[in-house]
Amino acid sequence: MNQFVPTARTSRKTLVLGLLGVGLFLALEALLVRHFVRTDTRPPSWDQSIHMEIALDYKEAIHDGRFGDFWYLAPKPGMPPFPPAYHLLLRSAYSSLDPARAALWVNWGYMAVLALSIFCIAWRFLPDSRALAATLAFCAAPGLQDLLTTQLVDLAVVAWTAAAYWALLSSEGFTLWLPSLAFGVLHAAGMLHKWSFFSYLLPAYLVWARSLAGRRTRWRALAAAALSLALFAPWYWAHIALLPSRLFQASSDFAVPFWKGGAWAVYSRQSCGSLGPLLWALGFVGLLAPQYARRRENGWLLAAWVFFSYVFWTIVPNRQIRFLLPGLAPLAVALAATWPSAVSWSVAAVQVLGAVNFAFGWVGPLQVNTLVAPLVFFENRPPAREDWKTEEILKRIEAERDVSRPLTNVTLVANDYYFNAPTFHWTQRRLGLPHVRMRGVNKRLCELSEFLLLKDGKIGPEGVISGLPEAAKIVKDPESWFHTAYEKAASWPLPDGSSAALYRQRRNRRRPVAQKHLSYQFFEAGTAQVRAMRLDFGEWDRTISAWKTSSLKAERVDVRDLVVRGVAADLEGFSFSSLYEDVRGDLIDWNDVRLMRLTRLKVKRLSISEEDLRKFLEKRVPGLQIASLRLDATIKAEGSWQGKDFTLEAVPELDAPARRLRARVLSASWMGTPLPTSLFRPIKELSLSLDPNPETPFFIDLPGLSVKAGRLSIP
Repeated sequence: MNQFVPTARTSRKTLVLGLLGVGLFLALEALLVRHFVRTDTRPPSWDQSIHMEIALDYKEAIHDGRFGDFWYLAPKPGMPPFPPAYHLLLRSAYSSLDPARAALWVNWGYMAVLALSIFCIAWRFLPDSRALAATLAFCAAPGLQDLLTTQLVDLAVVAWTAAAYWALLSSEGFTLWLPSLAFGVLHAAGMLHKWSFFSYLLPAYLVWARSLAGRRTRWRALAAAALSLALFAPWYWAHIALLPSRLFQASSDFAVPFWKGGAWAVYSRQSCGSLGPLLWALGFVGLLAPQYARRRENGWLLAAWVFFSYVFWTIVPNRQIRFLLPGLAPLAVALAATWPSAVSWSVAAVQVLGAVNFAFGWVGPLQVNTLVAPLVFFENRPPAREDWKTEEILKRIEAERDVSRPLTNVTLVANDYYFNAPTFHWTQRRLGLPHVRMRGVNKRLCELSEFLLLKDGKIGPEGVISGLPEAAKIVKDPESWFHTAYEKAASWPLPDGSSAALYRQRRNRRRPVAQKHLSYQFFEAGTAQVRAMRLDFGEWDRTISAWKTSSLKAERVDVRDLVVRGVAADLEGFSFSSLYEDVRGDLIDWNDVRLMRLTRLKVKRLSISEEDLRKFLEKRVPGLQIASLRLDATIKAEGSWQGKDFTLEAVPELDAPARRLRARVLSASWMGTPLPTSLFRPIKELSLSLDPNPETPFFIDLPGLSVKAGRLSIP
């Protein structure tokens, strides 16, 4: 193939025209974002809502001057803590009346970084019009257009990955100071957006390591590393005690080992639709034998960029194409380098037309099945004017809630794309409704929930609705116990043809038992087992369908593998419902009850022994073996976790003004190496709030706490 060798004048002219082309493409993207923002009315979905809520957390922490919370922001349940850069930018969206839509303009900024970076990388290898063709082919791909119109951090990761490789290539193997330092800054920017950023830079680390052997390159490489670490390492060090375990937990979602069920080929199939079949097929073929016009000696870096990213994310059990996209940018450069210019520009034109179609949905998606993989043409996700009633439902619940409850739990029997707990929770935060909390279905359906919200019809995608169809069946069965405790309060039609039904606990209920007290030698409800229990009931308040006061005594309580002895407590605003009642409403089966409400739990006394605490910890923490545990002023433990020796000394503390129960780590070691106690201070998991939360929507009062004589006791 004849290569065009440009003169300095034609090269400069082509460069200017190429940059102008990038600008025109970004102007088109701005128009498409504007169209989406003005048209779409759907709420953000699962992870999108979580990111929007984290940005709101930062906004409120900064506004209130809570800089400690700003630095150690509590992660969302089941999620690892996210680095702060993306969410700090995203908080600017809250200056708009519609922050979910305003957030997309932040994405446009990242698209600008990406387009410029891809163009500059392509220009280094192809100093002609094909550099622009490569830029358009990748940036206009359906997967990138999808990230442009959703509130996720992944487009930022794609952009910073490309920018970091641009700086790395420009550094000429860390022989130039300015590009080397730029690589350090851009690497830090990526790491401060997402912890997985490093996975796309594995070949870059090889270049860096090799540069340490050269006298001319060593100090530039070390300076770049030092600058990057200085920028991003403090945040990671502050969260190191919590981050690894949460990351392993998150990566295991939908886990299928790569050697089973063809999981190793998942991304090869998914990337077809996300890249577009033409870029997917011609790009991968081109990567095998690219014909770069110059700097061919650096071509291996682009191939390694794709290869290492693909292998890494194939091994990670949680596979989503957005995780791989930052590693696929070189395919567009390889496409433009290998195939004739007419082919490259034809692919670029199809991709740009596809980007416009993605926003308007005129054609497709169309799937053509082949022996290799299904080819998906014209993927699209146009905006839609759909009212999912999220705000209306939350406002209705807030208006009808029992104001005497400190917190109103709502059990959500649904997990659909726009009808899920994270979406409701973000909307509740945005609307400033402080009392309502959405929670998922548990084994006891809706215990301690004043309301239940059912999506009647499609509950959600098959992979994320475990247990929900069974719960919906109970709710819809008119003969089930549910309808003796709950009544229908409202319903709403939803855009997908289904409906949402809101159920509320029945009010003005009569007391479930006529006796003043109950005694049982053995009682079991869910995960709790109680021995030698006595309940004394006070006055029944029919307006809240609960006893104003009650008292509980039990010789032993086993709850979630923890044995607690000598329990005595007072209960305020307490009531339950039986699953089986006779015609008079008297309780028949005490073991089959559901706790309906509890306003305040006043613990008077209880104790936990060394042996019971040891058994509990070993059952709750996988891989933990405790050889020695002593409770005497402090808690001292020695043993092994995942086969590695550890020691730990901590003291539980009751912070009465803050209403928190904390575990303060005094010393710790891992494999014989002492750990700084500062690692454990910001971990909010080492503390327990005594104020209402979705798990315990009632106040907890403790008169004191002591650790002595082999027991942890209250008071």
